[in-house]
Amino acid sequence: MVSLVSRSEALVKMRVVAVVSSLDILQARTYHHNMSSLSSRGQHRIRGWSWLVAATEDFAARRLSFNVSNPDELRYLVTISVRVRWFVFGACLVMLVYRPNFTNLQYVSYVLFLTLLAGLNGYLHYRVRSGRTVTWHWLLALIVVDWALITGGTVVGGGFQYIFFLFYYPALAGFAVLFSSFTLSMAWTTLTAVIHATVSLTVGAGLDLAARDEKELYLRIAVLYALVTFVNLVARFERIRKQEAVQRERELQLERIELSQTIHDTTAQSAYLIGLGIETAIELADKSNRELVGKLEATSALSKSAMWELRHPIDIGLIFEGRALSGVLQAHAATFTTITSVPAAVVQSGTEPSLSLLTRRRLFSIAHNALTNAFRHACARQVTIELDFQASGVRMSVVDDGIGLPADYAERGRGFQNMRAEAERMGGRLDVESSRSGGGTTVTCVLAHDPA
Repeated sequence: MVSLVSRSEALVKMRVVAVVSSLDILQARTYHHNMSSLSSRGQHRIRGWSWLVAATEDFAARRLSFNVSNPDELRYLVTISVRVRWFVFGACLVMLVYRPNFTNLQYVSYVLFLTLLAGLNGYLHYRVRSGRTVTWHWLLALIVVDWALITGGTVVGGGFQYIFFLFYYPALAGFAVLFSSFTLSMAWTTLTAVIHATVSLTVGAGLDLAARDEKELYLRIAVLYALVTFVNLVARFERIRKQEAVQRERELQLERIELSQTIHDTTAQSAYLIGLGIETAIELADKSNRELVGKLEATSALSKSAMWELRHPIDIGLIFEGRALSGVLQAHAATFTTITSVPAAVVQSGTEPSLSLLTRRRLFSIAHNALTNAFRHACARQVTIELDFQASGVRMSVVDDGIGLPADYAERGRGFQNMRAEAERMGGRLDVESSRSGGGTTVTCVLAHDPA
């Protein structure tokens, strides 16, 4: 039987390979037919372009290494880059309008350069402010545009004597920050040095050897290499430190997940069996012995409380596994009902955004503490967890119909203090509404945005 199954799987795989091969042959024939209809010169261009694209993609996949892998870090880097460019734009605009000494050609060229810079930088600024996706391609494109504008400005300004070359330094520094590949940074710096040296030798009056301009050119290029080397090394050092911190955090997460599983398989199971034993003892006990029944019921309440507290490290393991907050809270509420016999439900409005691990963990802890208060002190008959996900932020409320809170509830224990501290660490706030006349309690955590 096993051999027949293996043979069937082998036949299926062979058929799939045959179909794929047939499609490849058909695509190859179609490609050959299209190419044959073009001129030989067009064929060389298309083949050369395909080779260039393939080589670029392969190089990007194998060699390019970025210092920014987190979208939030990239967005921050793009934001800083945009602001720096606005500063440079303003400085160049002042030089253009204050006591100008340019020819008409130079003036028109600089206006076009600044218009191009303002347009591209403004569009990227708009994407950042509107919350649109920003990838490293945009930042790289701006760096290339900067490089082209600086080279063009140097050419228009007359070559070596013009101070436009100073803008090469921040442009190359930005490139070294974006890419951690030292070889790539050196290659880009070498290309810049060759272009600048060529412009300095051929544009305008060239180099004045009597004034030893060649030494100044050499110094400019040497400083370029030194700056890029220093920035690249610092960026790589920070990247290594970040990777080590991320690795440590992942190891801690794995340990927490393993701990939650261990607690679930050992301590929680033992506590559950103890609770069942106590419930059985209560049923078998002589009801006339009120003292014994009272002690057994008190012990049963303590066992339920212990089982519920063990659910915090168990269910929070789901958060570290990457589960969504709403799903984890639904499972947590179902477990709360099972342990305490108090109905609990989760009501969600809106779509849950991509919240950070830290935010989900802290919101889960606040919800758990609020459920604990409803179980231990509020004598609640029903609990509802309300999740409201809006574009402006997140709002989570735990509502119970218990007896309410005493006037000095904030000074009793550390439950509400811990919840408030968790909310403040996320940049949010904790609101508590309670009626001492039996109107229940509502604990609300409000976040303006995900602080991650």
